[in-house]
This record gives sequence, structure tokens and C-alpha cells, in this order.
Amino acid sequence: MMTRRHMQSLLAAFGLVGATRAVAADSPFYGRWTGILDAGPVRLTLRLEIDAKGVTLFSVDQGNARIPATSVSIEDERIRLAFAAIKAKFDGMLSDARHIDGTFTQGQAMAMRFTRGEVAEAAPEPVYPPLTRDLLNDKRLAAYTPAMAAAWTRGDHAEFYAVGARSSEDEIVVQPEDQWHWGSITKSMTATLCARLVEAGTIQWKTTVGEVLDERGSPVSAAYRDATLLHLLSHRAGLQPNLDLMNMVFYSRDPLPDPRPERRKWALAALKQKPVGPLGAQNVYANNGYIIAGAMLEQLTGKSWEELMQTELFTPLGIESAGYGAPGRPREIDQPLGHAVQGHTRKPIGPGSGQPNDNPVALGPAGRVHMSVPDMLLYLKAHRDRPASFLKSESWGALHTPHFGDTYALGWMVRPDGALWHNGSNTIWYGEVLVDPKTGTVAAACANDAAPDTLTAVASVLISARAAAKAV
Repeated sequence: MMTRRHMQSLLAAFGLVGATRAVAADSPFYGRWTGILDAGPVRLTLRLEIDAKGVTLFSVDQGNARIPATSVSIEDERIRLAFAAIKAKFDGMLSDARHIDGTFTQGQAMAMRFTRGEVAEAAPEPVYPPLTRDLLNDKRLAAYTPAMAAAWTRGDHAEFYAVGARSSEDEIVVQPEDQWHWGSITKSMTATLCARLVEAGTIQWKTTVGEVLDERGSPVSAAYRDATLLHLLSHRAGLQPNLDLMNMVFYSRDPLPDPRPERRKWALAALKQKPVGPLGAQNVYANNGYIIAGAMLEQLTGKSWEELMQTELFTPLGIESAGYGAPGRPREIDQPLGHAVQGHTRKPIGPGSGQPNDNPVALGPAGRVHMSVPDMLLYLKAHRDRPASFLKSESWGALHTPHFGDTYALGWMVRPDGALWHNGSNTIWYGEVLVDPKTGTVAAACANDAAPDTLTAVASVLISARAAAKAV
């Protein structure tokens, strides 16, 4: 239930190696190629190294993550590549001696051009029509998703649309106040909670895992003992992304009276896993880092992460619909239901269905918040407006700044234009959010399934929402 979708999955590839195939020196593809992968709100510079050792993809904006090709096929002027580590493929043709034009597929298919050398030719920004209700519904129907919602606000002007049904097996129409699962968009909320507690003196950005979670007779592994809160929130602690599936089955998915023991158990188990690399050396997208951060807050305050989120984040910001896990009551359709994907069919999976409908409770700090779209706008506007009554200027700056030279801040990816973006999915819901301080725009889009076509639709809708805001 925890696979990261869309461009975030590139982060999980750091440090992975695999088999590849050599390329003849007289091949027209031999050499170095650079391109920009544009996936709506996210633009990443990628580089191909094609030489006698084989084909390797590098994610330049993410610490030059090395991703070897596991399959290489070259026929005349056509090249096909597969990268099993990130479940991606590239199919391209030489358009001339300097360009490879093709399609990069990772969950969704995206047009991409590689230019020979180390400099990618600037790709024009795609033109997206402003968001309307009809456009949103057209995107929903084309993706076969049961329901979608989207909203934007700029200044005092805001627009909100929701279309479709709460369940594919019912005709109950989604309502403006309905709650949606936001997955890993929760991460920036956990980071914001941390900033509040840093200002309160409860913890510091440089507080280490060892200082808080060392147990008598069972100290934290030396590999992680000096990892700071900043390392954890920036995906720089060298942690494995998740616990293995065999261990995850022992953690509760239904609400717990006190989630702290299971969250601490998960955190300590994650700290016993083999590091993916040295502390601070590379960005490896890890739910484990945020779970450990949550366990540290619980250890220092004696309160659950859930309680802290309510008192320190949701209540001060006036957010009333927020909760944890799948929204709605068991065996009812009082809220939208998440949906599993079976071809073009969507199978509802709600509370009380007897099927896993969310990540384990312990994973809360990394991805279990639900709330309405209007309340999501309240949260995003706080990050746009940076009210001094909620956090000091330096704290807002810490949240929005990458601290290790890449593009990942604290729960946010920072676009080249300075906008903040993140996505979230538990594999049966999907959402994306955007905060653009330069234009004063915030936008959100979501759906109650996470099929590849839905990911593409939500990304497109988010940019259309931004376009609508810019037009005001």
C-alpha cells in the first residue's frame, strides 16, 4: 500500500544497481545525452551515458542517482531502454545527429527529448487550458476514475469543483465537503508540526536519533545514531524506504487507542535495517524517516503524533475535517471510497470492506491524513502566506529550503520556478498539491483511485488549476 507514484519513484532508485549491456563505439547513440523530463508540476534533468560499459541513466537534480539500464535494444535509429529499478522505459528515435525524441514511461507516458552533450535544450512549457468543471469531468471520464476534485485560490478568489461518484458501485455524488486521502502530502504536515515543536523548544533541527531513541542495553545502530531531524525530513538519513512486506503484516491498519507503541516498534525496526548509503550522502525517498521523526516527537512529548497534529496544526489553522486513515464509516458510503484498479474497472475498498484500505497506523507521519479539499486549501495557503502568528519567518524558510543541495525541502519538492509541489498515494487514492509564492497561487487535485491514467489526469488538472488562477 505504500508504493510512491509519479516522479517521486525516481528518488527511490538511489543506490540501486543492475545488469546492462555494452553499446558498440560506432553506434550513433554512443556518448552522453541530456534531457528534461516534464511531468506537469515536476521537471527533472536526466542524463544518459551510453558507452562500452552499457547504458546508465542519471537523475541530475537528485544527486546524480545512478540507474543502470536492465534492457537495451538498438535497431538502426531506434533505441529502447528499460530500467527495472524504477519501473521505467524509454523508447526513442534519432531525429538528427543531436537529438533523440521519444517517450519516457513511468506510470504514465511522457514525451521527452535528449540532446547530445551535457546541456538540455529548454523545452517549452506545455500549454494547459484553465480548469473548468467540464474539463475536470472530461479528464475523469477519460481516466475511468470514479471521482475527482480540484480547487485553486489566488488572493481572495477561489474556485472548487468535484465531479463523479463516491463509489463506482453507487451513484452517490461527491460533495464539496467530502474528505479525500492525501497520502504522502502528509509529510509536509509532519514537517510543519516539527517546526512548531522546534519553536517550542521541544526538539531542534539538529537533534539526533540517538539522543532520543537510544534504549538502555539496545542503542541505535551507529549508522543512524547521528542522523538529525533534518536528515530524516530530507530523506538523507540513509534509511531503507520501508519495512519489508513480511514485517509490515504485523502492524495494525485499523485505528488504535494508542498508536505510539506500534510506531516506536516500526521506528526501531527501521533503524536495524542495512543502510542504503552513508549518512547525508544521497536522497533516498523513505517513509521510514518520517515515521522515526514521529516516534521522536512522541518520545519527547508523551503525546501521539495524531494528537500533536490536531493541537499544533489542524486546530490553529482552522482545519476541521482532518483525520487519519481511510475517510468514512465502516460499510457506509458517507465519504468517497478508495478504489483498486482492474483494467478499466474500479473496485471500491472502503472501511469495513475486509480488505486493506490504507497504510498501517504506524505509518501515519509519512502518509495517512485525510481532509476535505477546502481544508487542504487552508493548509496550502498557510505555506503561501507564511503567517507569523503560526511560525516565525526562519521556520517557514527552513520548511521550504532544500538543506542538502538537491530539490527536496522538508516534505516538499521545490520546482525550478520556486513553487512547492508534492504528491501522495496509498495505491487506491491519489493527490497532488502546489504552492506558488511568486504568483500567490495554491492548487490541489485528487482522485479516489490511483491508476496510471488517473495519475496523468490529476497532474494535468493541477496545472490547469494553476492556469485558471493565473488568469484572474
